[in-house]
Amino acid sequence: MDIVYTRNSKELAKAIAKDLNITAVPAGVRVFHNKELYVSLEKSFGHVMVVGSTVTSDDWIELFLLLDAMKNASSIILCLPYLGYSRQDRQNRNESFGAGLFPKLLESAGNISGCIVLDNHCEPPMHTPVYHISAQKIFEADIITKYGAEQIIVVSPDLGGAYRADAYARSIGCNFAICNKARSIFGDLKKVDYFGKVDNRICIVIDDMIDSGATLCHAADAMHRAGSKFVIAYVSHGILSDGAVEKLEKSDISEIIISDSIEISRQLPEKFRKLSIASLIAEEVRYIM
Repeated sequence: MDIVYTRNSKELAKAIAKDLNITAVPAGVRVFHNKELYVSLEKSFGHVMVVGSTVTSDDWIELFLLLDAMKNASSIILCLPYLGYSRQDRQNRNESFGAGLFPKLLESAGNISGCIVLDNHCEPPMHTPVYHISAQKIFEADIITKYGAEQIIVVSPDLGGAYRADAYARSIGCNFAICNKARSIFGDLKKVDYFGKVDNRICIVIDDMIDSGATLCHAADAMHRAGSKFVIAYVSHGILSDGAVEKLEKSDISEIIISDSIEISRQLPEKFRKLSIASLIAEEVRYIM
């Protein structure tokens, strides 16, 4: 088996390949003057693993074209460390359902035998077997090594992440708290309340993604005002849209730990630290194979 990776997943794919002791090669991508993408491969593949996070629309187009170029492959294990459009997970009339549409397009584009996703926002509606992995194992090991369990409290930045925070707290052996966000009629955050004892505690905020950074910043501010010692954030996917890094750098968060599910080209400030999920993916591939 070989690994073929998209342009935004080079470092992670190489780390996975090193763990599995196999070869990793880039997809041959050309960009025409009108920004149209074209993919060509130097050879045919039998059993292959494709690694590619889908953060932007171009990432999706590149992935679709790559799968089409592999139409003669015997089987494809698709590894999507970050599966974009998963937040569009509500099937409302006259509204797009991206979380359902894109997995269907993936299955129609190539001979996929399995799909690996990390801390996905929702269950991809696929006929292909989906293998879920979580950054919890590496995040927990880091939390316990650095902070132990006695002084910390795990915090969910919103009600939707309560189950995740509870799972971390139970595993670590500590309490957890939940933030509740109040929004204006325009969708802007007005106020963040919390449920749980956070004063004189190290608050460990657990979330699945950072996009604009607003949710994390407001949660950290609420914990700070409530008398926490300091706030640390562990987040699976660092999307970090324009302005997010600067916003988080000025926030009350002491440190932000993200996985390498999304490759970030820019140099991040010292407040940010990255943990690799390569070993988790390699372990899952061994299980599948």
